Amino acid sequence: MPSPGLLTRWSGPRFLCLLAVRVMVVAATVSKGCEAPGKPKCFRNNSSSHKYTCEWGRSSSATHVTYDLLFNTTEPPFHVVNDMSWRDLPTNRIYLDEDKLIKNRKVSIVVTAHAGNASCTSNSTTVVLSTVVKLPEPVKMAALWSDHKLKLTWPSQGDSASAEVLARRVENKTQTWSHEVKKETNVYSVLLEGLETQRAYQVQVRQRSTQVSTSLWSGWSANLTVPAEILQSPDVELKTITEVDRGIRQLVFTWKAVPPAAQAGGVNYTLTYPPCCPCAVKEKAWCQITVPSLNHTIHVTNSAFNLSIRAVNTAGASSRGYVNVAAKPDQDLEACEKNVTFHGKHVEWYEFKEGGPAKERTLRKERKDFVRYVFRKYHCGHKGPKTVEMCLWYKKEHVPLVEPLSFSGSQTDTALNLSWRPIPLEARQGFISHYTLCHTKHTKPPEQEPSQEECRNLNASETTFRLENLQPESRYNITLAGATSMGPGPQALLSIKTFRSEKSPEGNLPVWISLGLLVTFFGASILGSLLVKRLKSKILPPVPEPVILYPALIQADNEELEQRETLDEVSIHQPVLGGEHHWFEDREEDMDQSKTLIGTDEDQTQQGSRDSFESPGDQEEVLYRNGLVFDMKAEELRSGDQNTSTL
Repeated sequence: MPSPGLLTRWSGPRFLCLLAVRVMVVAATVSKGCEAPGKPKCFRNNSSSHKYTCEWGRSSSATHVTYDLLFNTTEPPFHVVNDMSWRDLPTNRIYLDEDKLIKNRKVSIVVTAHAGNASCTSNSTTVVLSTVVKLPEPVKMAALWSDHKLKLTWPSQGDSASAEVLARRVENKTQTWSHEVKKETNVYSVLLEGLETQRAYQVQVRQRSTQVSTSLWSGWSANLTVPAEILQSPDVELKTITEVDRGIRQLVFTWKAVPPAAQAGGVNYTLTYPPCCPCAVKEKAWCQITVPSLNHTIHVTNSAFNLSIRAVNTAGASSRGYVNVAAKPDQDLEACEKNVTFHGKHVEWYEFKEGGPAKERTLRKERKDFVRYVFRKYHCGHKGPKTVEMCLWYKKEHVPLVEPLSFSGSQTDTALNLSWRPIPLEARQGFISHYTLCHTKHTKPPEQEPSQEECRNLNASETTFRLENLQPESRYNITLAGATSMGPGPQALLSIKTFRSEKSPEGNLPVWISLGLLVTFFGASILGSLLVKRLKSKILPPVPEPVILYPALIQADNEELEQRETLDEVSIHQPVLGGEHHWFEDREEDMDQSKTLIGTDEDQTQQGSRDSFESPGDQEEVLYRNGLVFDMKAEELRSGDQNTSTL
């Protein structure tokens, strides 16, 4: 505390004189090796704080130096405030409570340094303490690339503030710092534009409050290295798959490193994948681990496995890269035994379909009736999972929904070769324990011989069967049904007839019958054609044909005659002498005489005519029309024959 004598010297009009003397003393002591301390500053860390910090510069060369911090009023009455003086301070900083200071009036602050017998005083600072705030330098800063801009953030100090940023490239250590002033950053963040996202930077930040009239800049933050932005996701691939246990696989994943500029400040890789050992505690938990290396080994079950990876540095993270591992079909799985326990942390159910287990596991509460599941139970150790139980399981069974598919057969004389396809997995509704095959001989009429049904059980794995000891040339009705522990399902029906036995003496009878029918057919065809011709000659007699002898010669000889006259019809009659005469008795003679009438020359024609008239007892009639000669007697003779045959 200041002494009463000191208060007398610093009070009243003597203050200026004493101050001048003090300056002279300081100048004298400097020449003797005493260096005056820096100008003192007193402030709060934010506008709501109740504590003040006072600090000043110190000599870098002086040792064993003590300081006196003195406050006095700058408005009348001038005096040194006894409660605002602190002496023999070992450091150049002191923290004071506001109740020991005059906050709302101007005060003058000076610091006196004592080094041995020498003393020196700093320049004074006149302030109203309540209006002075100096925020701490930013700490725990973070950088984040977003939309090709760099965002810097740090913990809030309560006041709104402005900031100043220095930035330079990491590879260029001699580059000058660029200033980027952002005001009113209420959330203590700065957004920097115009930087190259593919380069690494070093940044420093300082800040000051904007809520008071006298705001001091904080100190500069420590250098923050900002790596380049990671634009591409890691190129991850599955390197090896190794079977380490029944139902357990070891997967080794590798990926490529990010560019060097993105590795500034360090880079890690975050892997996310479905629950597995040792982090599979909850049914919906996801494993997430961070590794600095470029490979990782995981032990998983035979189910499908999906892994995502992203690179993370101090300025952000890349997009996710994915790799999918197909499920490995579980071979030779059997139904779960009755003594299997389905409780515990590390149990899994996967719906089992035609193509194998589903990719996503089924939660315990989502299990359905009549649906097949693959049940896995494993022990989770530090090296990964170890299979304890793996089998097929139904929560509840029922009879099949449909019959066996494509039920068909091929026959011989005493046997039938049957084949079918299994019932689809979705329609089984349980484990197929066996197939029931029944056959019945078909009789016509049924009451003639009582039908007897014979049944047998076939193994559930069979898809073919030979039914033997059957009767030749007999029809059989055959049924096939799949059965579970709850009973048989719908039946597939097949009706088929066996062949006639080749050893029977009547075996070649169909061949002889075919040959006989063929011979009969051709014989009947020939006989029929003969009968048709005979009937045609009786019912439809032939039409008379005109007698034309050498028409060309007749036309030449009678050319003159045709020029003189044209005869349409000529009738030649010869009277009958000596009583009745039958014309048909001299038929042959008349036919010859009629032919002579149509000779090749005119003389022969005339001579023939005279001869015909000179023959007694003959009568003939010749018709000449349009150059044609018709024997009418021959026509009458034909008509008489027809009448006689009719009678």
